[in-house]
Amino acid sequence: MSRPITTRRRVRTLLAAVTATSLVVLSGCTSSDEGGDDSYLVGFPALTSGPAAFAGVPITQGAELAVKEINDSEFLGEGATLELKIDDIKGDPAQAISLYRQYVADGASGVLCCGLSSEAGALAPMIEQSKTPAIVTSAILAGLAKPPYIYRPVVLPAEPGGMYDQFVDAVVPAEGIETAVLVVTSDNDGMVGDAEVWKAALERNGVDVVKTINTASADTNFTQAATEVASLDPDVVVQSMLGTPSALMARALRERDFDKRILTSYGIDSKELFDASGGGLAGTLFAVPFHAGFTDNEAATTFVEAYQEEYDAEPDMYGAQGYTAMWLMATAIKEAGSKDPEKVAEALEAISEQDSVYGPLTYSDGQATLNAPGSYLEWTADGTLAEWAG
Repeated sequence: MSRPITTRRRVRTLLAAVTATSLVVLSGCTSSDEGGDDSYLVGFPALTSGPAAFAGVPITQGAELAVKEINDSEFLGEGATLELKIDDIKGDPAQAISLYRQYVADGASGVLCCGLSSEAGALAPMIEQSKTPAIVTSAILAGLAKPPYIYRPVVLPAEPGGMYDQFVDAVVPAEGIETAVLVVTSDNDGMVGDAEVWKAALERNGVDVVKTINTASADTNFTQAATEVASLDPDVVVQSMLGTPSALMARALRERDFDKRILTSYGIDSKELFDASGGGLAGTLFAVPFHAGFTDNEAATTFVEAYQEEYDAEPDMYGAQGYTAMWLMATAIKEAGSKDPEKVAEALEAISEQDSVYGPLTYSDGQATLNAPGSYLEWTADGTLAEWAG
């Protein structure tokens, strides 16, 4: 099942469930224009092992599901196929750079990349220089999208008036929050930037941020930070942290009898992380643009059903990110009608809208935005998610 995308040169609205045959009409040319081998290579330096694998594995699964749909429906044209080459970077930005160079040498039409902001910061200059376009799967580093070679379908919750602002504006008055402690993964640029947004939103709502505690992405022992939080006894802890540290911080807080609300990002939208927290994430509230069972647009419903059939599990936010990124790249390849990465980049630059599992995305300067607050979800004591009652 394909995901329709609108281009500036050919604006057209299609249903999420439109057939692949109908979608061919969207493009003025197809893969057959070049002749010869009709296999299109897309490289993917992925995070399939290490601390970020809880996100990296479902991202690759979402991308692989999209490839299956693309090839089964002959979305790129009769007999044309998309080859996704996935390699594990083991969390090492240097490995991502090496792999990107190899994909370029192998003639890739494009690359999926950048699960972490550190990887994105290292790769971005090379992508712009090499001119093989990249779709960012999940990194939230500010200013990363740079047409015509770097595009990001990831919804950034930290944008002004975006998900974090709306989330804080809703939760603070509803729960009577007056004081907060902010805990930050301070060696991650994305988390530092998000922390500034969290703090501004809290203060705008009259909350006294009594302390900011800095932690590191490699930390596994949060005893000191949790002890300090417990001594301050704020109404809420706001964690601008990567997923695994956030789960471990929640565990340390609960072990020190801090039983109040924790607010954080959708980085903890993973049952694996809930288990790693020893149940400490119970009572943690976050905003998310997609979650199976809570996002009910037609594209989301179709995606969830296909993912469950393929993997016998519900997709999480990360699976949705991989799926959305892969469909964006495939549509650019289709519109380009060519394997030439520079032509694919030109096609990407022409894309202005995408019907996605999150809802309708709008692209400006290569960055997707979603005009919706998403869902506000809370981990419960039994390890399931419930919609925030307000």
